[in-house]
Amino acid sequence: ILDGIPAIIIDPKGDITNLLLNFPDLRPEDFQPWVNIDDARRAGMEVDTYAADVAHRWREGLASWGIVPDRMRWLKQVAKFSIYTPGSESGLPVSILASLRAPRDGWEGSEETNREMINGIVTALLALVGRNAQPLQDKEHVLISNIFEHAWRQGRDLTLEDIILQVQRPPFNRLGVFPIDEYISERQRSKLAMELNSIVAAPSFQSWLNGDPMDIHRLLYAPNGSPRVSIFYTAHLSETERQFVITLILENALGWMRMQSGTTSLRALLYIDEMFGYFPPHPRNPPTKEPLLRLLKQARAFGLGLILATQNPGDLDYKGLTNAGTWFIGRLQTDNDKQRIMTGLEALADVQSGLSLKEAERLIADIPPRVFLMHNVHDKSGPVMLHTRWAMSYLRGPLTRQQINILMSAQRSAMMRQFGAPAQPMSQVPPPPQSTIAPPPAAPVGFAAAQSAASAGAWWQETPQTFGAPPPPPTLPDLLPNLPEMPAAPQYGQPQPYSAGSQDLETFQPVQPVSQPSAPPPQTRRSSAPNGFSEVAPPISSAIAQYFLPIALSAEQAVADWARRTNFAVTSMVGARLAYTPALLAQATVRFQDKRTQVYTARTYAYLVPDIDRAGIIHWEDHQIAGFDTRQLSSAPMGEALYGDLTPGLTDSRRLTGLRRELGDALYAIAKLKIPFNSALNLYGNPDSDFSQFRAQLQQTARERRDAEIDALTKKYEAQLDRLDSQKQRKATRLQAEKREQAQRKREELFTTGEAVLSLLRGRTTYTLSRMSNATVRRTISKGEIDAISQELSDIENQEAALVAEYESAVRAVNEKWAKVATTVEEYVLTPFKKDISVDIFGIGWTPYWFMDIGGQPVLLPALGLRT
Repeated sequence: ILDGIPAIIIDPKGDITNLLLNFPDLRPEDFQPWVNIDDARRAGMEVDTYAADVAHRWREGLASWGIVPDRMRWLKQVAKFSIYTPGSESGLPVSILASLRAPRDGWEGSEETNREMINGIVTALLALVGRNAQPLQDKEHVLISNIFEHAWRQGRDLTLEDIILQVQRPPFNRLGVFPIDEYISERQRSKLAMELNSIVAAPSFQSWLNGDPMDIHRLLYAPNGSPRVSIFYTAHLSETERQFVITLILENALGWMRMQSGTTSLRALLYIDEMFGYFPPHPRNPPTKEPLLRLLKQARAFGLGLILATQNPGDLDYKGLTNAGTWFIGRLQTDNDKQRIMTGLEALADVQSGLSLKEAERLIADIPPRVFLMHNVHDKSGPVMLHTRWAMSYLRGPLTRQQINILMSAQRSAMMRQFGAPAQPMSQVPPPPQSTIAPPPAAPVGFAAAQSAASAGAWWQETPQTFGAPPPPPTLPDLLPNLPEMPAAPQYGQPQPYSAGSQDLETFQPVQPVSQPSAPPPQTRRSSAPNGFSEVAPPISSAIAQYFLPIALSAEQAVADWARRTNFAVTSMVGARLAYTPALLAQATVRFQDKRTQVYTARTYAYLVPDIDRAGIIHWEDHQIAGFDTRQLSSAPMGEALYGDLTPGLTDSRRLTGLRRELGDALYAIAKLKIPFNSALNLYGNPDSDFSQFRAQLQQTARERRDAEIDALTKKYEAQLDRLDSQKQRKATRLQAEKREQAQRKREELFTTGEAVLSLLRGRTTYTLSRMSNATVRRTISKGEIDAISQELSDIENQEAALVAEYESAVRAVNEKWAKVATTVEEYVLTPFKKDISVDIFGIGWTPYWFMDIGGQPVLLPALGLRT
């Protein structure tokens, strides 16, 4: 996490949630709300005293490992920590509907991958209703799998309601060579549909449908591209619900993984804290096992690391775990656990001949607490013992849902504001016709969402404008004093206040032209036309195009929204009539093409300009609105209506022709496409992708370059350190030999001294003194050689220490260099050629309003459904 690696953590017990209990200041009051009251009671302390004792122990423990508060602060800031509680609103809710969506890259070319995903989803879905179904064997599994494939081949998303209805009435007549009723009877299908419906009908299941979509990229990266740590807390779920959730996570992780490029650097982590029941040995085959096997075989090549932990080593398929690159084995309590681990290591030894089972067994038998045996399959030197450091987060133990609720309250509130209840469209409105090519967005998707301290105020934070503010309505009679004023029309190009749940025009469902107006709400009288409106459509030259914008809000919805925004209780509403106000409506498509950046895309520029005079300059940028789907425009009104007065310029065809030409010239000057890029890596973003994807790609590429440079540095310094180590070994060997020789000479000198004493007594002094002198010289020479060798050894050790310090300094410099590169986002601007500008819509745009009496006062309310 400190290295900026995002992670998805599956937490069946609830103790990984302790990652959020990070208190850099180590104050007792920070610990007090989270300490276990029972632990304080057992310690014979008051809660505040016990919290102070815990804070003191944590301060000393962290200091003993050289962990400073700034490092803890960085851990807290480097990633966004979130706790998801599927099926509960204690933490962040998560929606399972995203898992039922058709693959965004299409069906063709990925048939095998998509079918594997379907098998996993269907197996998990049937497990949720208590059916342990197997692909290719159970009819229910085959039926639902075919329903998925039938929809996904056509690019259609599914909902649970769709699945239930299609189980009863499949969208195909045959399965294989047999008619559908012969393969699986209608009674069997109805029973299966009832079982699935029981889940959907349960009130508690609604929490499974709301919240963040199970989109792996969004779970790994924030909108600004910074890493996330997404913890899935599942302690509150039943076993079948856990299997369902974990299978969906694994299948979505597989789908995301296959969209990434290959890499030798770590891109993201998937951590399962307790594997019991999810990866059992043969013949058990829960829905989680197959996707786990595929991840174990393939994830490393795409930079996705797996951490699989368990306290029950007897419930693992060790043959499947032979793909694991690193093993950590802690203290084992029973002989059965030790025997099971050795059985697993035997399977590993069959694949990796470098593992010594006898050495591993010896080490496993004597593992002390807080120590792990680590075996890296790429390290031929064998297993090593690894001592765990002091945790930077307070290890409180499993958190309750109430405690998670406290931790996630701010994030949940922000999510609820984001996923506000959308306004319901008018029921009589038919859906727009389908199109194979969606219109290009008005601004680079996702760039406006980028928010980080490093990029605050950056160009990609520009907020895209929603479909335009209508021109201000004509002057109305003064409102009564006790009636709240209708919100004034905003400045052009800014959205008029509307509920957060309202939809953009691109998702509006327009009313088709009809000869008679839709049934008005109950009323007792008809409102008279206000000033500036006529009940008859004004005469307009056939050379001038007219466009009627769609109605998105019924009169009742418009009033309810206005009452909500003004906090005014509407007691009476009469005479609701449709009213149109005119303005110049224009929309152009601008193509952007660039070989250098490999960008080939288009953008839509739309404008709504009121009060067009016969002459004068129009500042188009002041009237820009978001682009819209031209299919939602109509050439006729939605029935009987009032029409606002036309300004002179809107009826002058020559004036409009000139303005059309002027718009093309203006777009040539102002239309620009801003692309994020990084010059150091020669990396350009995709303007049609989310900005967080570019940031993730930027960080991953920088990390790969950093790792390659550090590998080269390591290789260089390892060679030098190996050379010094060889010299040190030779000097140490020689020193030992000299010390042995010196000891031998000391013994010889003692013998010579004794012999000399006897010789003196016998009168042989000359020979005796000569031997004593020679022994003394040899001892002096030997001591000098030992001192010289010791000094040489000291010099080599100093060289080693200096070389290690130089290596560490070089590694820090490399890290700092690439960290700066990874956070540098520059702006590359594309401009169009004139031939790439096409004005598609240009003419009078009629914006719909509802004109009615509220409280005896005439008001004009927008029917277009704008939003804030």
